[in-house]
Amino acid sequence: MRTAALLRAVGVPLLAGCSLFPAVTGSHAQDANKQRKPLVVNPTEADNAAGHEAEVVYQKAFTGTRPKSVPDSKLTFRRNGAPRQAASRDSGRGDDFSRIPGTLTYFGGQVVQMAESHNIYLLPNGSSIAAQWGDPETFLTDLGRSEFIHITDQYVGETANNRFTLGDNFTVPFTVSQTPLTDAQIRGLLHAVTNVTNETEYGHIYHVFLPQGQDECFDSTFSVCASNVFCAYHSSVTFKDNGRHVLYSVEPFADVPGCQVKPGTPNGQLVDSQNSVLSHELIETITDPDGDAWFDITSGGMLGEEIADECVFVTIVGQGLFSDPVVFKVNGHKYAIQPEWNNRATACTAER
Repeated sequence: MRTAALLRAVGVPLLAGCSLFPAVTGSHAQDANKQRKPLVVNPTEADNAAGHEAEVVYQKAFTGTRPKSVPDSKLTFRRNGAPRQAASRDSGRGDDFSRIPGTLTYFGGQVVQMAESHNIYLLPNGSSIAAQWGDPETFLTDLGRSEFIHITDQYVGETANNRFTLGDNFTVPFTVSQTPLTDAQIRGLLHAVTNVTNETEYGHIYHVFLPQGQDECFDSTFSVCASNVFCAYHSSVTFKDNGRHVLYSVEPFADVPGCQVKPGTPNGQLVDSQNSVLSHELIETITDPDGDAWFDITSGGMLGEEIADECVFVTIVGQGLFSDPVVFKVNGHKYAIQPEWNNRATACTAER
């Protein structure tokens, strides 16, 4: 039996360790995707210090099919608090659009009209990207060329094809530890990478992939972590030393209970679970990068949900709960990922 799960995911502040759609068009986003060997980056102590000092603007986590074990106040952070007034227009419905359950409301904030994705792999010695995460680079390339990605058109005010492409990717030599990483450490890593690329703001989105067995938590209290609460999260941060604004997601190993797609998908659970969680965070970053653009203000269980949170469907297989994705094909490849909320269709769909 297929039922909609309203799995709200929101983020927290980190302590330790003109047009209706304002958007930077991302002059660095290219028509041709970059497919080359990832660059190696080693963060310095200065990078780590910058990560701890950076200002978190927004953070929102995705809890998957797990029972919510912490209150929403532990899962969301907006630097300026919740937006207080919706913008006067929507993505194609009438003035009463915000009364429709599930519909997203626009609050006037920045959106991402086009961008390059940059993958950062924390890669253990002797392991491979394929063994840990499948092939997220081919997936992002195909997703950017698909009809699926055009669901975002109505929210960002742009309809051109191939607006979301693949940029330079990076590896960080890494040893899995029983001590969880914190988001401050992730921010230090982003500081190091963006010092190399000089590519920030709203034309670039970074995805940090954690290897199997490595936990990551919001802060050094280790209370809200990948091991017990979230499957992934997206965030935005401004570094105080150089003023750069960076959009990013953190992608823990997703082939674990509470984050997996159901068995029997085209590419297997490891690949399709990672791709589904990655698409969830990417599309939420596109439509609500700083927490003040598109989200649901319906009272009750829908309050605060973003485009992907609205459409996590759950199926029961044996004794487990799994995400029940949709299958689509592009460039000869089949993918199984969750659908997204479509205001114009008033439904969860896999096309515009």
